[in-house]
Amino acid sequence: MGTIRNRRMVAVGAAGTVATAALLLAGCTSSVSSSPAPAAKDVSALNPAVVQEQMVIQTGKMVGKPGWPKFNPSTISFPAGSTVHLKIINYDGGTAPLPAASPWGHVWGSDPTFGVVTGGNETVDGKVVTEIANNLVSHTVTVPGLLLNIPIPAVASGQKSVTVDFTFQVNKAGKYFFQCEAPCGNGMTGNGGAMDTVGWMQGYFNVT
Repeated sequence: MGTIRNRRMVAVGAAGTVATAALLLAGCTSSVSSSPAPAAKDVSALNPAVVQEQMVIQTGKMVGKPGWPKFNPSTISFPAGSTVHLKIINYDGGTAPLPAASPWGHVWGSDPTFGVVTGGNETVDGKVVTEIANNLVSHTVTVPGLLLNIPIPAVASGQKSVTVDFTFQVNKAGKYFFQCEAPCGNGMTGNGGAMDTVGWMQGYFNVT
């Protein structure tokens, strides 16, 4: 009888252990399902993050410094692998014509050289474009490290602003410098002043 009783106690103890473990697992499962996991930095191609960013191009008069146009903000940040919808609202009606042979009037954004940029689709006030005529360019967002270029036209007569939407992906984290390549600054060549100053016509894409 003692042996049978002991065996029963062992069986009951084992069953209790299994039940306890099951309860613990159930508790863990409940905790995981009720607390969403933090978003990963490397975005899956099957479910990429979508990021909305906006920059405004202000005239020098708007910021109290005539002759000094300004990107506001001059730095944007977004995760690597995310699909970025960048809206650029330009209030500058002045053109900064590019030389006839300049490449900066063309849209760049799908980069086979470095393989870290895809997309590069641009619209101007809702119309798809692949280039802006050199004599109509007001500013550019040019990122040498990504071979990315966004030409931005001047505001048309009678209009208050022009809106450029640019969609792209950067698949490698880093801090990428950008520069306006339209000669919109000071000096004989138009490449001084704001053109040569971070926070004005220079800035960064901070890809995390």
